Amino acid sequence: MPDTKPGAGRSDGRVKFCLTDATGAPSLASHLRGLVASSTVEEGDYSTLPDVALVLVDAVRGFTSQARSAVAMAWTAGVPHVILAVAVHPSDDASVIEETISAFEDFAEKTEFASAVAVSLSLIARNGRDVLTDSNSKLTAHLTRIASATLQDAAEPSAAAPPSEQFAAHIGCVSQQELIPGREYRLRISGQETPASVNAIKYRLDPQTLRRVPARTLAQGEIGACTIATDVPLVLGGGDSGEDDSRFTLSDLYTDEVVAAGSVDFALRRGVNVHWHPFTVTKELRAAAKGQTPCIVWFTGLSGAGKSTVANLVEGWLALQGRHTYLLDGDNVRHGLNKDLGFTAADRVENIRRVGEVARLFLDAGTIVLCSFISPFRAEREAVRSLVDPGEFIEVYVTAPLDVCKRRDPKGLYAKSLAGHLPNFTGIDSPYEEPEEPDLVIDTTTAPAAELAQRVVALLQARGIVAKPDEHSGSPGSI
Repeated sequence: MPDTKPGAGRSDGRVKFCLTDATGAPSLASHLRGLVASSTVEEGDYSTLPDVALVLVDAVRGFTSQARSAVAMAWTAGVPHVILAVAVHPSDDASVIEETISAFEDFAEKTEFASAVAVSLSLIARNGRDVLTDSNSKLTAHLTRIASATLQDAAEPSAAAPPSEQFAAHIGCVSQQELIPGREYRLRISGQETPASVNAIKYRLDPQTLRRVPARTLAQGEIGACTIATDVPLVLGGGDSGEDDSRFTLSDLYTDEVVAAGSVDFALRRGVNVHWHPFTVTKELRAAAKGQTPCIVWFTGLSGAGKSTVANLVEGWLALQGRHTYLLDGDNVRHGLNKDLGFTAADRVENIRRVGEVARLFLDAGTIVLCSFISPFRAEREAVRSLVDPGEFIEVYVTAPLDVCKRRDPKGLYAKSLAGHLPNFTGIDSPYEEPEEPDLVIDTTTAPAAELAQRVVALLQARGIVAKPDEHSGSPGSI
């Protein structure tokens, strides 16, 4: 469970709150913002690491499932304090109010908030409309205490743990974008920033009961436990950023949208004890022995676009030139390395992650490795690019109109998908994200495959990967 600290430790003593309105009356949320607005209290969201989760409910509707989910999300994300603001009508029975507060307190006991307080706010008629008032000032008084504690906590740095590349965490998805293991995100924690990925979702927590439920991904509003791996070792604890050094966010690498917020449980020992062992024979020596410049040529596009056909012709030409190559193909790797994976978004991410690591090993061996994969998600293609040095990843977008791919349908996959027998098929009920800046685009409806393969070869020659052939070397189409 998240080990939440007494405060977020902001050096300026300002309290940030995030507000969830579970009343269904937006005007009441605006009234509540007016009540708490001050020089020391300001609204934020999970990207700002809020100190307080403010959950507004109606006494009659009670502690609803939406309110429970909001409290559970805040706890998972390491928010130190939660306040249940209960809007009370003059006609509300006292027992109804007590039942709402009691349900909240029972739920909060299962968590580890530094403070969990329920405050009743009166609804009074003003100009013919109901407005909220904090007649006894309990809400503002509690926020003042939190601000004071936050300022004090900032002066008490925590002890730093040894740097680690992996840690266990509780995390919640706050975006419409699904949190997928294996996908690379931008991790921000304690003033540090680095690419990171979720290794696995160990389980999801039912936000109503906090019971464990099996899960492979997390959708918006869902919370769970996971392990996270970072590109570089991080110091977890002892941060000097003025923020709680157990709390973090994961953002989309390209849009910077916050996808998830969480809190560190503990550093994993394997993240401390595993080290890279240097060897005498390097990639450069292996490449020199082969007399070539290694690279990854990544063919991406819809099924039926012609990726494997073109890649096969390119490899054939390279083989005639005496180049050391290997062709990794989507179907072929699913017969062995990735035979345990299906075609859900999470499985597709893991499929490309594994292939990317294998391609990197071939590259390290000094080989020109050609990869032919639909690889529908831009993030995963870019993750493979990030594994290697600049210029070593060449992205070739093999394109053809979807209708043409359907007519070709060399493996009968479109027919199966359209008949409802093959779910999560790219181009039908699963998206394909086109490359934004591919190194080469080839449209297989505009020229024969051999001519298109020659364009790939020409690119490799222009990049200095292979030498320009003499007149007797032939072309990809002559194999």
